[in-house]
Amino acid sequence: MTFKRSLAVLALALSVAVASLHATTRATDYPGSVSILLDLPAVRSDLGISSKQKSQLKTIRKELDAKTKAILKKSKSPQSSGLTTDQRLFGMIDLNNAEALAVLVPDQLNRFHEIQNRMLGYTMVFSPRVQKKLGLSQSQFRKIEKIRIRGLEFVAQANRSFEEGTMNHDKRLEVLRAYRIDQSAEIKKILTPTQAETFAKICGKPVKEI
Repeated sequence: MTFKRSLAVLALALSVAVASLHATTRATDYPGSVSILLDLPAVRSDLGISSKQKSQLKTIRKELDAKTKAILKKSKSPQSSGLTTDQRLFGMIDLNNAEALAVLVPDQLNRFHEIQNRMLGYTMVFSPRVQKKLGLSQSQFRKIEKIRIRGLEFVAQANRSFEEGTMNHDKRLEVLRAYRIDQSAEIKKILTPTQAETFAKICGKPVKEI
């Protein structure tokens, strides 16, 4: 898998793996899976992940995959509640992300936030952490929230098309990655020049492809 394609998978990791999420999904500081991001060789090299950390992260990643499949399988039961499924998924993902982040030492964690901001681009403005750093106005917040909800609805439709067989896996990645790029451009227009400059600073240096 090329680095560019890896970024596409990362950016879509949560939306693709969890197709049942409702458009009421709450904003989060970690819109993708932390363990998937930390599984990219270029990211591991940049952070200087040790052999012990790699082993810990491998276990955490396996747990994410297994638990996600188990929850989604249970959600297909006629007695299952979609909202309950969403709550279980978010609780599991939040816990998994916390476990992955706990593997990092402070310097690695700070750099991880820079890498995530850079890789996901202006869509990271959906993050409460980033919004606080940028000092969004209430008007900006409302506009960005509308973009976020609209994006969730688009992702849900793309996932339904995939599940129904009218869109293959590669096409879904292509469509969702293109949509994320458009989202980033739309969000950037809402920010002031000073806010855009601040965001660039919290992205840090680029990650070298290996």
